[in-house]
Amino acid sequence: MAFSFTVPTANTRFQVGQVVEFEGTTDDGVSRLEMVADDQFPLSPVTLRERRWFVAHRFNTSGSRKITCRCFDQDNHEITHLDLTIVIAPPAGEEPTNFGELVPIPRNINPGVTKARHATMIRVFGRPGALSEDCSPVTNTKVRNLLITRDVGPFNVTGLEPAVAALQRIFTKVAQHEPVLLEQVTTAGMLCCRRIRRRPGQPPSRQFSNHSWGTAIDLKIRGALDPRGDGRTQLGLLRLAPFFNGERFFWGAGFSGSSEDSMHFEASNELVVDWDQAGIV
Repeated sequence: MAFSFTVPTANTRFQVGQVVEFEGTTDDGVSRLEMVADDQFPLSPVTLRERRWFVAHRFNTSGSRKITCRCFDQDNHEITHLDLTIVIAPPAGEEPTNFGELVPIPRNINPGVTKARHATMIRVFGRPGALSEDCSPVTNTKVRNLLITRDVGPFNVTGLEPAVAALQRIFTKVAQHEPVLLEQVTTAGMLCCRRIRRRPGQPPSRQFSNHSWGTAIDLKIRGALDPRGDGRTQLGLLRLAPFFNGERFFWGAGFSGSSEDSMHFEASNELVVDWDQAGIV
C-alpha cells in the first residue's frame, strides 16, 4: 500500500487558531480517508482526488497532537493508517492551557476495552482483604507479592507491578507530547482495599473497588478532583485518556449515569485476562 503524508512533517509547530494543511499521496485501492486527532476528535472531511488527498483544519487548543489518517477501500474496510505528531503552540504571551476546565465527555471513548468485571478480578486474584468502607490492609498473599512502590513520573504510586509499569510508559509519553499537562497532574491514590463507594443513601456495595488490587488510579488536575456523575470531565483527563487507552486501561468516564467517574482509570477486563493468561500475575 503506497500511502504517505507529504506535508506537514513530523513535529512541525503551528499556532493555536492557525489553519493546518495536510496533504499526501495514496494508490488506487483507496476510496475514502478519514482523520482524527488524539484518537477521538474527527478532523474536517478529507478530499481525495487522483491519488492525492488533502484536508485543512484549525486547532483551538495547544499541545502535542497525534493525527491519524485512516484509509478505506470501496467496501469500507480499513486498509491501513498512518500517524503524525504536530505541535500546536499557544499565542505568544498567552497563559498555558487550563487543563482543569470542565468539558463534555465525548462519545466513543474506551475503544477496544471494557471495565474490569468483579468476577474477573476475584477469579484472577482472589479476595484482596476485608470489604471495608475505607482503605484497609491487603491480606491476599498473591496480591501482596505483586505490589510495588515506584516513581512513575509526576508522582510515586503503590500498585500491582504490571499496572505500575504501564503508568510509567503512559507518563513517559505524556512528558514527550503534553509536557504542560504533565505539570498539572497529581494523584488521589492507587492502592486502597475497600468496597466500591456509592452515593449517600444508597446501600453499601458488595463488590470490591478495583483500587483494592492496585490496578486502578485516580487523578487530579491542578489539584482538583473531577466532579463525579455530571457528564463532564476535566480537559486534562480527556487529553490523558488516549494515552491510557494505548495501554488498554478503561477510563471511568465510561461508567454509566451517576457512576461516571472521569478521574478514574483502571486496567481493563481484557488486560487483566491477558496478564493472567500470560502468567504475568
